[in-house]
Amino acid sequence: MAIRVVVVGLGPRGRDWVRQIQSDPAFQLVAAVDIDRDVLQQTASLGIPAANCFLTLDEALDRTSCDAVIVATTVGQHEEACLTAIAHRLAVLVEKPFTMHLDTALRLVCAAEEKGLPLIVGQNHRYLRSWRTVHRLIAEDVLGRLGLVTCHYYRPPHRMAAALASLENNVLWGYGVHQLDALRYVLSQRITRVSADLFSRPQIVKGASMQAILMFEEGTRAVVTASYESSGHEFFERGQEFYARFVGDRATLHVFQRWLFLCEGRKLPRPIARGARREPEERLLLRQLARAILHGEQPDCSGRDNLQTMAAVEACVRSSAERRWINPQELLP
Repeated sequence: MAIRVVVVGLGPRGRDWVRQIQSDPAFQLVAAVDIDRDVLQQTASLGIPAANCFLTLDEALDRTSCDAVIVATTVGQHEEACLTAIAHRLAVLVEKPFTMHLDTALRLVCAAEEKGLPLIVGQNHRYLRSWRTVHRLIAEDVLGRLGLVTCHYYRPPHRMAAALASLENNVLWGYGVHQLDALRYVLSQRITRVSADLFSRPQIVKGASMQAILMFEEGTRAVVTASYESSGHEFFERGQEFYARFVGDRATLHVFQRWLFLCEGRKLPRPIARGARREPEERLLLRQLARAILHGEQPDCSGRDNLQTMAAVEACVRSSAERRWINPQELLP
């Protein structure tokens, strides 16, 4: 029997989730929700009957039977939508960023755990082929003990969703949260110290650039730089430039958007295949949701796990404001 799902929020990410559900026989889309009537009137293009579209999640849940809710609203609406789903004893998959504040995320995690409900955060970047390949090489000890990681991401000023553009530190919420989560994932370590600076060029939205130094519990140091205000990258793939380097005592791994190169001792650098993209990253998250509902399996991207990412994000904000090192672990109960 297919898992019945309601999608709330029909912006670009919500529509992506609708398409993934419609193409997966393990799931059934039973309702779609958006607070904008004009958006709901466009759902015919997605093959959603008008009778299955609602302005509020409460109305959708009262008039349909479902097993899970996917929350793809703007981040400011995540808490209300998640709590509504949890109150109806439903599993939840919520888009990243989980919430804007760590204490809000903790409340949602506790609410779901008290009722024994799965709560998954859609940190899809950690499942990109490049990151999964890095994770595998580190797990296989190909690089040896890691001492330094550097990550660089640059993108020119561009049109963003209004909700993201309105956030004070938009590069942190739009991209940095992905980077922090992916590093936690590939290193399998907790972040124990953060020194960050969130800044911008004059006349640019505050917080369009960021630099952060991250210390991990086993001694690895990571330096992350990201910017939404770097001109001249329009001709890179998707208008974005990305590069990461993982320096170990056995080898160094260079990571680009499509290519990975391993440098070992005095050997010539050799390319490392990323492997086939057998299914979208969203499908991997749906598989976690299905296993959690049907078999009680703990999701890899659980809300509880994501508290570590949220703590790292909050540490970046506090460090930038207070001009000091912050330990994310001290922000958690």
